[in-house]
Amino acid sequence: MRKFSLLLVLPTFLSVALPLAHASLTRAMDLSELTATADQVVVADVAKVESHWDEDHRNIVTAVEIQVQESWKGTPPADGKVVLRHPGGSVGEIEMTVIGMPRFSVGERALLFLDHTGVVGMGQGKRPLRWDAGDKRWVAEAADAAGAVRIDRQGKVRAQGTANRETLDSLRSKVRALLGK
Repeated sequence: MRKFSLLLVLPTFLSVALPLAHASLTRAMDLSELTATADQVVVADVAKVESHWDEDHRNIVTAVEIQVQESWKGTPPADGKVVLRHPGGSVGEIEMTVIGMPRFSVGERALLFLDHTGVVGMGQGKRPLRWDAGDKRWVAEAADAAGAVRIDRQGKVRAQGTANRETLDSLRSKVRALLGK
């Protein structure tokens, strides 16, 4: 009887526990990899963030409209507006979170590494910027490296550390050097 009860309980337990085990992982990328992979490297302001259900009403998708302020690689549209689309977001009281996917807020400024799919390397391709009034310069905060991993020579997965804060001027110089400019 006890084995029979276990057989009934086990499938129920697994059906609840397994969906919670899903995760988002991406390969960790340093500045040179982000720069090489990106079609565009831009400093942009977030103008609009809108989330909505997909056509099947199964997933939430977010559209982020950015206004390019500086272009370090690639050519932005003439009007400087770019729309990024990525999974996740909030509609009403329902939120869909994709671990490692960057989040955007209207009015924020960020350094972005972009390709045809959106932000390169998930959160690694977004460095939020803030104005340091004391030093009178822009500072890039660390990228969100949640879900970014490196695989060592023994095949073990290792979490990636985050990049340090750095001035925008320093990052601009490094990216331009990587591009040979």
